[in-house]
Amino acid sequence: MPLDTDGLFDRMLIRERYGRYALAVAQQDADAWLACWSADATWKTSLFEVSGQAALQQMWAATWINFDKVAAFNEVGEIVVSGDNATAKSAVYEIMTLKSGALHKMAGVYTDEFVREGGVWRFSRREYALISQETAA
Repeated sequence: MPLDTDGLFDRMLIRERYGRYALAVAQQDADAWLACWSADATWKTSLFEVSGQAALQQMWAATWINFDKVAAFNEVGEIVVSGDNATAKSAVYEIMTLKSGALHKMAGVYTDEFVREGGVWRFSRREYALISQETAA
């Protein structure tokens, strides 16, 4: 089977976006995390749906009320680029130390949409589907 090199550079940049997103979360860097999103991006889970930078910033702050530390690991399964838009799916495993001292683990799948803004790939929509979760004291 021949190597698919169509859009290879863009797919590499999108993979790098996943890495920057995960690193921003691990470093609790709200500015770097927000920079991963387009101006009118939407983030959807089973618990909430928010759109726009201001709402994303508020959700970031609300999330960290209970979290002390978070590490997220993505395995990107597919990326399809079409001009200045792209779609992707990834599996994510998250390990969270809660401020209560408990350890919370989650696994899920993200279905993502990207837009290239000013030459930079950013999430325009992230939709999370939970597969499993576990909390230990």
